[in-house]
Order: sequence, then structure tokens, then C-alpha cells
Amino acid sequence: MHEPTPGDVELGYRLHTAAWGRGFATEGALAIVDKGFAELGVQRVVAQTMAVNAGSRRVLEKVGLRCVRIFHERYGEPLEGAEHGEVEYVLTREEWTARRARAQAPSATTPPR
Repeated sequence: MHEPTPGDVELGYRLHTAAWGRGFATEGALAIVDKGFAELGVQRVVAQTMAVNAGSRRVLEKVGLRCVRIFHERYGEPLEGAEHGEVEYVLTREEWTARRARAQAPSATTPPR
């Protein structure tokens, strides 16, 4: 686990399998991340998942987090896929601000009104 500093928060979620693949994790995570940075003074969002969890990794990437490391933990009774390790994702306030500015900037291909 990373060493938390003031302004760090950890993003986590768990959905029933019936809700998988319907966009709920992405929509919820994006709302939480945006509120944290825009209203709550968050400086950095951190998230971890199993390296083999492609669905969660894709959600974190859609929300704007980037993979910063792969690491291995020792578990008494490891889950299937644990041998591939865990991944840590991060999004800083500066990265979030830059991403928002790019999203709000008029596109070069959009004609002016």
C-alpha cells in the first residue's frame, strides 16, 4: 500500500455481478473523483486492484487514473490470479485539472458558433 499523505483518498467500489458491464462503476467513480477534487480538497486519488481484474482496471483508466506500479502481496488463501500481482493507480489534482481543461476546450474541428 502507498504511504498516505494529507489530501490522499482511496477509491474503492464493489458491485454485484448483475451490475457488471453496465457503466455503474465508471459513472459512480467519476462522480466521486470529481466531487473530491472540485469540492473536498482532495490532492490525490489512489486505487488498487488485482492485475488480472481487467474490468476494474478499465474503469480506473476511464476515470483518469494511471497505473504507477505492480506489486505482490502474500495472502494466507490467495484468490485465483493473485500470482500476477496487484496494481496501483493514481490521479493527482494537477492531472485532473488538466484533463478537465482539455475536455472543456473547444475542439479544433468544431466550427465556431
